[in-house]
Order: sequence, then C-alpha cells, then structure tokens
Amino acid sequence: MQNVARQFLNSASAATVSQLWRIGVTFLTHVALRYLIPPEQLGLWNWVDPLFFTLAQLRDLGVNGQVVRDKRRPFGNFLQLELLWGGFFTALVFIGAPVLARLYEDHTVPVEAAVRAMCIFLFVHGLGMVPTIFFEVELKVLRTVKAEILRNTVFAVVALSLAIHGYGVWSAIIGHLVASSLYTLLIWIEAWREITLHRIPETWILVKTSLPLMAMSMLEQMVLRIDYFILGLRFPTAVVAFAGLAWQAVFFFSRMLADSVGRSLYPALVRYGDQPQRAFDAYRVATVFMTSLSVPLAFFLFGNAELVVHVLGGKGWEGAAVYLRWLALVPLARPFTMFAIELLLTLHLDRWLLASSLVNLLSVGGLGLYLTDTSLGPRGMALAGFFPLGMLVFLWAVRKAAGSSLWTLIRQLLELEIVGVLLFLPLYFLVPGDRQMLRFGLFCVAGAVYLGYAGWRNAAMFRRFVQGEL
Repeated sequence: MQNVARQFLNSASAATVSQLWRIGVTFLTHVALRYLIPPEQLGLWNWVDPLFFTLAQLRDLGVNGQVVRDKRRPFGNFLQLELLWGGFFTALVFIGAPVLARLYEDHTVPVEAAVRAMCIFLFVHGLGMVPTIFFEVELKVLRTVKAEILRNTVFAVVALSLAIHGYGVWSAIIGHLVASSLYTLLIWIEAWREITLHRIPETWILVKTSLPLMAMSMLEQMVLRIDYFILGLRFPTAVVAFAGLAWQAVFFFSRMLADSVGRSLYPALVRYGDQPQRAFDAYRVATVFMTSLSVPLAFFLFGNAELVVHVLGGKGWEGAAVYLRWLALVPLARPFTMFAIELLLTLHLDRWLLASSLVNLLSVGGLGLYLTDTSLGPRGMALAGFFPLGMLVFLWAVRKAAGSSLWTLIRQLLELEIVGVLLFLPLYFLVPGDRQMLRFGLFCVAGAVYLGYAGWRNAAMFRRFVQGEL
C-alpha cells in the first residue's frame, strides 16, 4: 500500500503543479478582465461558463467516471460516445439556445449568441476528455501538464488582447474556445502512441451503468454553481458579476487545489480495492490537508472583503464586498464535501452520493430561491450556502466503512475550525474596518501562525500516510 500512496502523491504533485499554473494565470487573467470589462457585461461569462460545465455532464453520460472503475479500460467506446452522442447533444443545445437564454433574466447582453458560441467548447472539450481520463487512470497526470499550461496561457493572451480592443464579454468567450481547442489537440498528440482505444461490445450496458455517475456529477456541478444560476434568474448581470468575483475569491484556490488532489485521489482510492478503512484514511488525510488551507483563507477574506474587492475588481466592483463577506465562511460549513464524491464512488455507495447531492441541491437551492426573494436580495444566496444538508447523508453513508476514523476526522476538523475562530475573529473586532492595511497585515501574520500550527499538529498523520502505515 505504500506504493499506492507514493503513486498518489507523485500524481497529485504533478496535478498540483498544473493547477498552480492554472490558478495563477487564470486568476490574474480574470482580475485583469475585470479592470477592462464592466460588471454589466462580464456577469454573462460568470453564468454561461458554469452552465456549460454542467451541460458537459449530460454530454459525457457518466462514462468518464465509469472507465476509471472498469478494468477493461473501454476508451474506444468513450471516444465513440463523445463523437456521436457528444455531437448530437451539442446540436440540440445549439438549436435550444433560445430556451436556455430564458433562464437568464438580463437580456441587455447577448445571452443567446453566447450560448451558441459555447457549443464549440461543449464538443471539443468532450473529445479532450478521453486522453485526459486515460492519463488520470494511469496516474500519469504529469503528462497533461504541458497542454494545461499552454491552454491557460493562450486563454490569457487571447482574452486580454480582445478585451483591450473593446470586445467586452466576447473576449473571455473567444479566449476560452481557442484555448480549449488547443488543449484537446495537444493532449491527443501526447496520448496517441500510448492510449489503446479498446472497445467492448456492450456500449449500451456501459452507458446504462454510467448514468448514475452522470446524475451525481451533474447534481454536484449544479450545487457548486447554484449561486450563478439563481442570481442570473432574478437579478441584473452586474449582480452575477459581483457573485463571480466573490466566488472566485472564496473557492477558486481551494476548489482548484481540491480538484488537483481529487484527480489523483480517486484512482488511488480505487486501487485500495476492498479495504474501505484504508480508503477512508486516505480521504481523511486529503480532507484535513485541504481544511488546513481553507480555514485561514476563509477568515482572511471575511476580515478583508473591501480590500480584496478593490484589488480583484477595482472601480465599479465595490458592490461585491458585501456578498464576499457573507460567502467567505461558507467553506467552513461544508468541510466533508471536498472529496465526498471520490470516497463514495470508491465504496460503491453511488445511491448515497446521488441522495447527498440531491439533498444539497434542494436545501441550498430551495433556500436560496426563498431568501433572494426577501429583503436580503442577492445576499440570501450566500446565506443559503451554509446549509448543505446532504453532508449529513454523506456522514451516515460512510459511518460503517470509516469506523472510529470518522470521529477522529470530525475531531480534527472541529479543532482546525475552532483554532481559526479563536485566532482570527478577535482581530476582526479589535481592528477598525478603516484601518485596512493594519488589518491585512495582522491577518497575514495570523495566517502564517495558523498554517504552522496545522502543519505541526498533523505532521505525524501525513508522515504515516506517505509511509503506507495508514
């Protein structure tokens, strides 16, 4: 098992290098775009981008997750699916663009045209998923780094160039389409000599088996991006843009890092086979690691919302500060969810994962719809994020496999969050809001102290995992 742990760490490290580049380039590109494009336009990009990542789950039909678990590695069926069903589904979305556009309240921006343009991404991205999943299954994520670095670099160059020349929201859309097409080409060139496009005769059975995975992935995407969908349904584009800035500040770093770890965690968990306790311990290590980073970031954003908005958006984006402060602490209310999908899939608790995601969607989305119709307005959507009740379903589902390790994890997470409260909240109340730079400096010092404590407190657990003792 030590081998699996080391393979996981190597692959996760490669994924993290790639993600760090993506984090840096994409983050700075979006910051620059906010200085070049007003929120009254850029909010459309904040809506259409997550919409198409959600539609991508319908395009893949869950097969991208199923081939990881299928020892026959039917990548030929996967490619055939992306070509035939992916092409047909893309055509349906293109034709149905006027219907999708009705889900967006503000029609002073080109909603229908943006939806149709993003159909290019929908099809091309699907083709690129085949070699990407191949490298993830083989724990060779390092092989994808070059293509991912070039993708994000091209997005930055194209989007910023067009924005400087006054193309508005189309700068982000066109940049995204060019970068995605380049990535698909490069990743296929990298994989072509190694990937075996093996086909099995039971394509329909493969798809049928994958459909629960599709439902789970789609629900998860909707839960992650529900803010945009509900705000876009009820408020002007600028409000969606403000939420986009807040969401990026709160979730961009943690979500990107969680994705890079999760890409390698899932295949590693699968290799643990029928040892649920070991699988849960790997999940516990990853969750504690991510929480150690999420807690100081959450409190930093909470205490420095106005300064963060000023840096990330500049003039015209001041309205995002209130939403950011409400949203900043939401990750602390959902620590178990970062790798819940990977663990439940490994334990073959697919129905529980479906139930958990559905409960999350109903609780967060339902409460958000209600609260945004009150005097809270857009802030009601941020408040709803504190109630992902599907987390309770997840804990109930894994209680037997986890055993006493579940209570160990709960204790570790509570300790990390309580230390965060004791360390950061006094600074927020003692330092006046108009002393922004003083508060910023003190929160940075507190963050360094917190990270040092978290590393010291959990060093033994991390070391035992690397050595294969967990």
